Amino acid sequence: MKNSFKLALATVALAALGTGARADLTINGEVGLPLNPTAQIPQQEGFRVQGNYYELGDIAGVDNKIYSITAAGRAGDMLEINGGVHRLDYFNEKDTGFSLGAKYLFTRETDPERVRLAVGAGLTDIGDVSSQRVYGVATKYLGRVTEGRAPITGHLGIRYDRFDIDRFGIGKSSRVGGFVGVEVPLGESFNVVGELGTKIIDGGRSTYSISARYRQKGQPLGASIGLARTGLINDSGKLFAQVGYTFGG
Repeated sequence: MKNSFKLALATVALAALGTGARADLTINGEVGLPLNPTAQIPQQEGFRVQGNYYELGDIAGVDNKIYSITAAGRAGDMLEINGGVHRLDYFNEKDTGFSLGAKYLFTRETDPERVRLAVGAGLTDIGDVSSQRVYGVATKYLGRVTEGRAPITGHLGIRYDRFDIDRFGIGKSSRVGGFVGVEVPLGESFNVVGELGTKIIDGGRSTYSISARYRQKGQPLGASIGLARTGLINDSGKLFAQVGYTFGG
C-alpha cells in the first residue's frame, strides 16, 4: 500500500511536467527551495497555491509524514505573506495545524544580475510540534543573463530556529545555522534543485534536498519530486513531492 501511494504521488508530479511554474514554495509556504526560503517573492498581483507531501523518516519502524496546502502572495512592492495548513501523521495519530510568515525583499527585481537580499520570519504549530524561525538570505544569478536562456541561480542564507516538540523526547531547542542552495537549468523548463543546511534542532542531523523541478516559462502549473531530509528525525533522505499553481501575475 505504501509503495502504491508513493508511485501515485510520483505519477501526479510527473504528469504536471507539461505546464510548469513560476515560483515554488518551501515546506512552510515561503517562496524558495523545498526546505529553505530564497530572496524571491511572488510577481505583482501573483498568488501561488501548492500541495506538498513530505516523508519525515522512520521511528521504531513507523513512517512519519506531513501533508500540506501552502500559499504565498505579494503585498505591495516588497512584501510576501505566506502560510499553510498542515496535517502531521505519526504513530497512527493525526494532528492538523498551520504555518504563517512574512518576507521582506530589500532589493528591487528590476536588474536580474544584482544580488537580491531578503529577511523573513514565520511560525508553525501542528499539534505537539511548534516552531519559530527568523532568516536572512541572498540570491544571485551565477553567470550572464541572456535572453531565452535561464542562468544558474545560487542562494546563501542564515537562519535561527526555535522548536518546542512534546514528542520523540526532543523537548525545546534553539539553533542558529546556515544553508546554501542552487538551481541548475537543463533546457528551457527543467531544473535540478539542490540545497544543504546545518542542523535546525538539537540532536538532529544536517538538512538537504535534491529534486527535479519543471517550470515552463509563462505557465502557471508546475511540480517537483525528489528526496529531502528535514532534520527533525535522525533518518536519511525521504521522498517528497510538490504540485502548485500560480494565479495572476
